[in-house]
Amino acid sequence: MESFFTLVRVVGCLLVGSLWTVPVAIWIGTSAQRLRFAQPLIQVLASFPAPMLYPLALSLFLWLQIPFGLGSMLLMLLGVQWYILFNVLAGAMRIPQELEYAMKVIGSGRTEKWFKLYFPSVFPSLVTGWVTAAGGAWNASIVAEYVLYKGHVLTTLGLGSIISQAAFSKSFPLLAASLTVMVAVVVILNRTVWAKIYFLAQNRYRLDL
Repeated sequence: MESFFTLVRVVGCLLVGSLWTVPVAIWIGTSAQRLRFAQPLIQVLASFPAPMLYPLALSLFLWLQIPFGLGSMLLMLLGVQWYILFNVLAGAMRIPQELEYAMKVIGSGRTEKWFKLYFPSVFPSLVTGWVTAAGGAWNASIVAEYVLYKGHVLTTLGLGSIISQAAFSKSFPLLAASLTVMVAVVVILNRTVWAKIYFLAQNRYRLDL
């Protein structure tokens, strides 16, 4: 049951992260001028260790009275959102300008260009970003679902929380079992859900076909 709550947070990370990273990455990657300015800035921000931001983020969550169950998902998001951003950015940079010129020649509007050219073109890269971000989110749940903050323990239901508690209490059988469950869940998802999405991306949205 605890793995279900962590899975919900992982999916939430992917959805929330994609809402801003996909359009921003496409917007940056389709302009050489914007790319020269934004890429170094993004690299600096992404290199900053996410756990160092946890105290600041937790202070904000407590001030806004955000439940820790939701707050832990946002803590996970701090680190994994960059996987999506960089992969989609790489995909956007590979979009041939000839396709943009063709869309312009046939009179396609901005909205049509985004939904018929940009989004389909970056979809394979987006899937890669989702997979890597999901893996990072599962790992991040261990430190995001069980946090020591100003002498208090903030915890929520989740597999990551069980792993942290088992490590803290030195309950090695529980720790081994929890880690085994996490590995099993990740492998099963990779071989079922992600494998099907990868197949769709590689066979329907590849630009080199």
